[in-house]
Parts: sequence; structure tokens; C-alpha cells
Amino acid sequence: MADHPTKRRFLQTGLRVARLKEAVRKKGGPRRTRPPALGRPRLRLPIAAVLVAGFGSLMLLAVASVLVLGLVSASRNTFALLNDRADLALSGVEVRIRNQLNPARDMARFVTGLMERGELDPADSRSLQDTLRGALAGAPDVTGIAFFHPDRTGLRADRLGNQLHIGREDLRHEPELGPELRNGSDRTTAVWADPLWSKEAGTSFVTLFQPVRRNGTYLGQVVVGVSLGDLSRFLSTLYVEQGLNAFVLFDRQHVLAHPSLAGMKFDFSTKTDGPPLPRIDQVADPALAALWQTGQPVDALKKRVEGRLVNVLDEDYLFLMRSMAGYGQQDWIIGISFRANEASAEVRRLYTTGLAGLGILLISVAVALIVGRRISTQVAHLAEAADHVRTFDFRAIDELPDSRLRELARANSAFNAMVAGLRWFETYVPKALVLRLMHRRGGLTSFQSEEREVTVMFTDIRGFSRMAEHMGAADTAALLNEHFTLLANCIEAEGGTVDKFIGDAIMAFWGAPEEQPDHAARALRAAHAITRAVREGNRRRAAEGLPAIRVRIGLHSGPVVVGNIGSASRINYTIVGDTVNVAARIEELASALQGDEEVIVLSSAATAFQGDGAAPLDCVGDRTLRGRNGTTEVWRVTLDGDGGDGAGAVRGWGRGGRGGVPPPPLFFNTVAGGPEGKERFRGGRIARKRKENGEKCVQHA
Repeated sequence: MADHPTKRRFLQTGLRVARLKEAVRKKGGPRRTRPPALGRPRLRLPIAAVLVAGFGSLMLLAVASVLVLGLVSASRNTFALLNDRADLALSGVEVRIRNQLNPARDMARFVTGLMERGELDPADSRSLQDTLRGALAGAPDVTGIAFFHPDRTGLRADRLGNQLHIGREDLRHEPELGPELRNGSDRTTAVWADPLWSKEAGTSFVTLFQPVRRNGTYLGQVVVGVSLGDLSRFLSTLYVEQGLNAFVLFDRQHVLAHPSLAGMKFDFSTKTDGPPLPRIDQVADPALAALWQTGQPVDALKKRVEGRLVNVLDEDYLFLMRSMAGYGQQDWIIGISFRANEASAEVRRLYTTGLAGLGILLISVAVALIVGRRISTQVAHLAEAADHVRTFDFRAIDELPDSRLRELARANSAFNAMVAGLRWFETYVPKALVLRLMHRRGGLTSFQSEEREVTVMFTDIRGFSRMAEHMGAADTAALLNEHFTLLANCIEAEGGTVDKFIGDAIMAFWGAPEEQPDHAARALRAAHAITRAVREGNRRRAAEGLPAIRVRIGLHSGPVVVGNIGSASRINYTIVGDTVNVAARIEELASALQGDEEVIVLSSAATAFQGDGAAPLDCVGDRTLRGRNGTTEVWRVTLDGDGGDGAGAVRGWGRGGRGGVPPPPLFFNTVAGGPEGKERFRGGRIARKRKENGEKCVQHA
């Protein structure tokens, strides 16, 4: 009994320990973990292998996806490729057919123009016969041409074989005439008629009817025909090497032209139902005969192209067609046909090319990544130099260094040579003009010509030919260079553009490419500056024992066409128009008025009135210019006095103004002391009474 309490306490203590362990386990207490097994290495992969494997698997997945999608859409791709090829082929057929038929239209316009201008009298049978024969001889694509008077009689010229035949026509008693011939007097434009049968030629024609009028009077019609047999012979040689068969349908049942028709003969003289054309089942083309009966529509992908697949004798033929307008009341159908198996061959070649291109692309990308860092610096230098070229800052470009890469070495060498050439080139092309064009048009290289109000200047050295006879070539060139530099500086200082150097003359203008509302004033100030500069230069020449340079200057303001004018290989930014001619004639007039003066500047009234008192002007009066009717009012720039205090712009005077412009207040003075009535701009205001009386500038010596 003594051991019983001890045993009981021991059991109670064990029970409490068990309960404590259970509570600790439920509260997430720490557990003892198993130590890792010894001798088991951790897998460590190189990053290069990971990148290669990762990008390789992604590329493989992408390429596989593209290939699967490509195979699924192979049929659509087939017709897409064929459609591109067909569109080009159909465009070629259309262009060549139009080139075959358009000479008929050009011939009709030519003969019609002769009659309308009165160069050819339709009543003169001999002249008309020669004209028709000559026109037909010069256009081998045209089969015949005729002219019909309003009474339906006329002359015709035909091409039969290699011979040209001339004959008379009388259709007054023909019971059946087309509306194109009957209603010629009701039309003003040419029309193409539906095909007509010619019994004499044994073939059908497409015919153009061109009415002729002179001074509103109807003279008759020029009729030009093209044989459909010629069209078929033309198509028989088209796209033969490509395996394509081209054709032209008048409608869904009749054939206008087909290669097989070149060797076939038909007689439609008794045919009354439909046009005088063979049906599609009469052509030696079984696939074409079954086109509309058994042909299955296919997706052509382009709305204007219609596709049909025809099976003939276990062979599939693909037809691609579209309409062509312009040669009759209804549109024609032009088309091509070829074996369908040729399309699959093209697709297979496309797949091969695509795979090869993919491989080349991957290699190119890899090589580009390797060499990119090496060439980036050199490319940056090249780009920086090109930036200087863009701003025409050639002097700031350093010579590019050589490179170990052959292409870059060549590019750098070529660029250095180009810059050296451009440094010479900028001496021949007005740099300021090019920069203004770039800024005005945002850097565009071409733009349309436009009409602009400008002032034109012509200068010329008086007696230069006699002066040059006693000078060597080098001295002559040095004299001209010095003279042109002197004048060009004065012109460009006023914002003018030196258009060209013509022998010892300069042509310049103001008002383009930039808008210059004061273009006339700028030109007058430039002429005034040239006068001072030439006189100063002559004083230096006199000190050196050299003869004086005598200069004539002509100015005129008015509208011109300004823009890029020239040939496809070379253009100039220049001006053309009557204003240029008048300025040149005024400069010529100065030779008769210059006398012994070193410089004479003549201006038209238009420039004088728009000059706004920019330079002192004397009135010369109305003068006749060479090659022009009537007279032109001329003013002369003088050097003495201050020409900058003029009050305002003079627009002209005389009764009713000049050029339809009402005369505003006038700002010129009359200088007393001479019976010639010499007048000069000096900034004062003349009495309005003189303007109301309609007085004009008085001529003086």
C-alpha cells in the first residue's frame, strides 16, 4: 500500500507531459527536420546555354506556329499570289490594248484639228485624199479612216494587206445606218461604236466617230476603224513565254479578240442576232467555251477581279477577268487564263524562298549584333557629317577617317568626295535660294509651279564685246567675275534671287520663292545700290588706267509663272512669262538713252508706282519696246538726291487709271526749269486736280 501513492503521482506527471506536447504541436511549435543527404550535387547551368535554349525554343515555337498557319492558309495564299500576278498581267493587257486602239483616237483628233483650224478644206477632195492616206500610212495599228460630209458622202482610205486604197463613199441610200453616223451633228465629242462588219475587208471593226465643227458649223465626221483581226493577232504574241492566254470579250457570249481567232475566218454579213462577233463556243478554246456554264467562282481577293475555275478533260484552268471601259456603250471584259497547277508550283517556290530568307535573316541579325558596336561610332560620325550636309554647312565637316570595314571605308571615301564636290557645287547653285525653298516647303524636293507677282531685273555691260576683243580669256573671266560679284551682292542684299548669268548680263527677280510685298521697292533700292557700286568701281578702274564699265539695267513688275522648270534630268528654279520679256526689252531700250553715263536704270511704270518712293525716279515717257505693240511708260532711276523720303506708292495715273486700277493719290513733283516737263518722285503730293484732268507723264530726252 506504501507504493500506491508514488505510482499514482508518476502516472499523473506522465499525463501532464503528454498533454503539454500535444498543445505545443497544435500551436505550430518547432519541429525537428531531417538533415539533407550528403554527396548529392546541385545542378548549375551556364547562362549562355539558358539563353540559347530559351530563345531557341521560343524561335522554334514561333516558326512552327507560322508554318502551321501558313499551311492552313495555303489555298488563300495561292489565290493571293495569283491575283497579284493576274492584276499585273491584266493591267498589261489593258495597257497594250489601249495602245493598240488609242492611235485611232489620236488620228481622228489630228485630222479633225486640221479641219477645225482651216488648214484642211473638207470640200477639197484632193487635199482630203492626201491627208487621209498620209494619216493612215503613219499609223500601222489603224485599219481605215474616212470622212463623211453631212449628206453622208465622203472619202475613205483602207489598208488591205500592205496596200493603201482610196475610194469614195455614198451612204445616202443605205437603209440601216448606226446612230453614231446619223446623229453626228448632235454630238460634240467622239464616240466608239459597237463592232461593225465590213464585207470588203471580211472582218469586224471597232470604229470611232469624231464630229468636226468649224466656228460652230457642222462639217461632218471623221471615222477611224481598227480591225478586230489585228487585235487577235496582237494577243497571239502576248504573254506566250509566261504560259498565259489573254482574251477580250464583248459580253459574256461574244469574243472580241482571242489568239486562236488570228487564223480563223468568219462571215457575219447575214448575221442578224447580236454583234458581228464569234461566240465563245466558236473559238478553239474549250475552257473558254465552258467558262460560264461549268466554271466555279473563286475568291479573287480583289473586288475588281473576277475569278473562275474551269475543269476540262481533268485539267483545271483558272480564269481571271475584269472590265475595261472606254470603247463603246458597254464595258469590255479583258482576261487571262492559265493552268491551275502553275499556281501550286509558285507557292512551293515561295515557301522555299521564305525558309531561305528566314535563315539569312537569323544570320544577319547575329552578325549585326556582333559588328553593330564596332560600326556604331563610325555611323554616328557619318550621320553627324550628313547633318551638316542637310544644312549646307560644308565648311564645318571634318574628313571622315578610314575604316577596316570595306563598305564603311567606301562610304566614308565617297562621302568625303561628295563633300568636296558639294563645296564646289555651292559656288554654282545659289545656297540662299535652296535654303529658302527648303524652309518654305518643309524640305520637299519638288513642288508645283505657281503664278506670282514679282519684279524682274536685267543688267548688261554696254560695249562688252568690243572691250573683250582686246582682252585675254583670263582677263575677261576675271572682269566678269568681279562685275558679277559686285552686282550680285547688291541684289542679294535686298533679298533678290540671281536667276542666271547670261554672257555679260544678269537676270534676277524679287517676290519668290518668299512672299515679298515690297518686291518693287527692293528692286529699285538694289538698282540704286548697283549704280553707286558701279560708279565707285569705275573710279578705282580710272585710277588704274582701265576703261570704265557702263551698265544698263531694266526693271519691270508683273505676274509670272515661278517654279521648277526644265527637263527630267535638269531643272532650274526660275520664272517665265511676259513680265520677263518686258524687263528684257526695257533693258534694251536703255542703250538708246544712256549716252555717256556710267549706269542707266530704266523702270516700267508698274515698278515705279509699286516702288513706294524707294529710289528717285525721272519720267522718260511712253516708249515703244522691240517686238511689242503699243507703248510702255518708262521711268529712270537717278542717283542724285535722296530717294528714301518718298511718301507712298504710285499706282499710275491717266484717265481711268492704268491697267484697270483706279488711280490713288499721286506722290511725285514736277521739277521746274525745262520745257520738256520733267517729272520726278520726291515725296510731295501733287494736286488732285491734275489727276482729275487725266494728265500723263510727259516724255523728255
